Amino acid sequence: MKSKIMSAHPSVYAVGGEYQICVLVERECTMWVQVGERCYYDHSNGILRSGKFLHIAKLPQAALDAAGCYTVFLREIIERKPYYTDCGEVQSAEYTFRPIVQKDEYHIINLADAHSLVDAPIASGSYFGDDLDLLILNGDIPNHSGNIEYFKAIYRISGGITKGRVPCIFSRGNHDMRGIYAEQLADYTPTDAGRSYFTFRLGPIWGIVLDAGEDKADTNPEYGHTVCCEAFREEEGEFLDKVLAAGEYRDAPVRLIISHHPFAHQIHPPFDIEKERFADWSKKLAQIRPAIWLSGHLHELFLEAPGGKHDTYGFPCPVVCSSYQNEEHQQHTSGAVILTKDRVTVRYSTEKGEVTGEQSLPL
Repeated sequence: MKSKIMSAHPSVYAVGGEYQICVLVERECTMWVQVGERCYYDHSNGILRSGKFLHIAKLPQAALDAAGCYTVFLREIIERKPYYTDCGEVQSAEYTFRPIVQKDEYHIINLADAHSLVDAPIASGSYFGDDLDLLILNGDIPNHSGNIEYFKAIYRISGGITKGRVPCIFSRGNHDMRGIYAEQLADYTPTDAGRSYFTFRLGPIWGIVLDAGEDKADTNPEYGHTVCCEAFREEEGEFLDKVLAAGEYRDAPVRLIISHHPFAHQIHPPFDIEKERFADWSKKLAQIRPAIWLSGHLHELFLEAPGGKHDTYGFPCPVVCSSYQNEEHQQHTSGAVILTKDRVTVRYSTEKGEVTGEQSLPL
């Protein structure tokens, strides 16, 4: 049962070796999370935050995995003053949590391109019900960042599907980069110290989240001189080199690539950018020996092996794309991924609970 101050169930996002518990609220409040005997606060250098509609508390994965539950506490702020702030009563809500453990079959929802829809993506992403292991919100969840209220869709969807009980991953999309609030997106989403690309580890699963940025050249007039994605991708390439050198993925039985844009596929002009860089990234990712690559962006539904029709630069593994909407943008389809040691199966689940197709490949 969520608190009356919450406007959605919390979402537990994984970044690196920590969980970032995200709580969407309806009015000003402070927030902290208790796991076992310890509390983890949403604060800025000791100052409890209260001025945003999203709270994020960060904690070690090991603590929550061991406890299997957490309690969210919220204290309403009636008037925040320099002295003797007026506060309301503390509200709380307790949640169970199920970490990912090694097993024969993993259930993953790959959900992309919601474009500000909420109810339809929640329905399409609820295919596994209580058997879900991992939710991936894979870019373009808001239609754009021209209105800060659009960020709320991220947490309404993830909270609606997981109800705070299983881990999530957030991957930024190119539409997320558009609008006056795009520069604040990193303050409202799970990141690695502000970076939208990172690795994570969830029990037997290791993954890398990559962000290809915008899908056209920086000089394209659509962006109005507001992006520097070439320099951003240069920095990200250095990060990828460090990941490969560290080899942190080597002891993980399951390895994932996650990115909104399946950049090993070259699209027609003006989207045919960064050919050499994306070919280099694809080649380097093959060294990780990933099981699957989860993507969106193309508004297509497919599971494709290396050498397929979308493979331009050399897929390092089978690629899943699941990001269909109808022309009226009122329907949504998610990819329900079933991953075993030697096979990946994807079922394309609609907001009506229907499966419109199924594909499977050996690994």
